[in-house]
Amino acid sequence: MKEFLSRERVPFEAYNVDEDDRAYDALIARGFRTVPVTIIGDRALTGYDPAALSAALAEWRASASNPEQ
Repeated sequence: MKEFLSRERVPFEAYNVDEDDRAYDALIARGFRTVPVTIIGDRALTGYDPAALSAALAEWRASASNPEQ
């Protein structure tokens, strides 16, 4: 995941829910019980699905370049 986001030149923050209780609590509060979870804009994606990640990034980039939509 980190490699994919870096390759796409997307800034990100990574959290280790095994070592960070706050990150774990935030994950649970969002209704997730599995990792990885990637939040892109308003979308949350679980697992590693390059096609879904690319689609979410394209949507995020489009909304960032046209905030009135």
